Amino acid sequence: MANQEAIYNVSESPFEKPSWGSYTKKDDVVYAIVSDWPKDGKLIIDRNLKLRTAFLDYGAKKLKTKLIDGNLTVFVPEIAPNDSATVLKIVLMPTEDWANLGRYRKANSELKAPAKNENRVVFIGNSITDNWDRDHGEFFEDNPNYVNRGISGQTSAQMLLRFKPDVIELHPKVVVISAGTNDIAGNRGVISIDRIAGNIFSMAELAKANNIKVILASVLPASSYSWSPSIEPADKIIELNTLIKAYAKAHHITYLDYYSPMVNAEKGLKKDLGRDTVHPNTDGYLIMEPMVNDAISKVLK
Repeated sequence: MANQEAIYNVSESPFEKPSWGSYTKKDDVVYAIVSDWPKDGKLIIDRNLKLRTAFLDYGAKKLKTKLIDGNLTVFVPEIAPNDSATVLKIVLMPTEDWANLGRYRKANSELKAPAKNENRVVFIGNSITDNWDRDHGEFFEDNPNYVNRGISGQTSAQMLLRFKPDVIELHPKVVVISAGTNDIAGNRGVISIDRIAGNIFSMAELAKANNIKVILASVLPASSYSWSPSIEPADKIIELNTLIKAYAKAHHITYLDYYSPMVNAEKGLKKDLGRDTVHPNTDGYLIMEPMVNDAISKVLK
């Protein structure tokens, strides 16, 4: 059957029905099903479509597109290629929010500016920071000047990209940066230890440039990753922590060593402190909390 791709396993398009036919949609592709072919070879498309490329017959021929007098126009042959409806395949602009800037957009807009004498502290990190609210939320409830901006699964590059909206624009006195384990796990592809460290150092430099005091947290010990079983992270974590500690010393930044009290004899996370081989449980957070509080008190002095 002709036009199966544009008809089956698609959803109704959210765009207004055009006079020349109809739209269907599948992921980041819109199908323009043209039953009334334009005699001048100019097909007017809904401008709300964030069009990237248009093709005739599902990719057989790339079509020229242009904005003319405010109308999004696709140039098509003056004679319809098919006796029945002809389909244009329209590939939309990518919509992925790679750094998940949307996660805290509403919360950031609703967060009031710090009070005159408020010592606001922002925690930026991955799931170990993100899950803190879930596994021992009392910590943030008891410290209302602490702001959690962790996102599960994130790498240092993603945190660096969202550092301005999720840290700098919140005007904290202090930022606690916890990053690196997801980079080592390869969550966004292979990356060197030096490059991971470089991303972390860039966050520290952005903070210092905006008069925000920095605490660089060590990566927690981990012997394996359930979601990335081919990776052996233990020695890589030690290597990264060594770089972070050396940078902190050279730049007079506080280094927060979560690693030492939480590591076992096999360079992994102590079983009684973890939900798994990576993430702390409540007892793990109870080890971390007085340590970070002491570090915050130190930098604020």
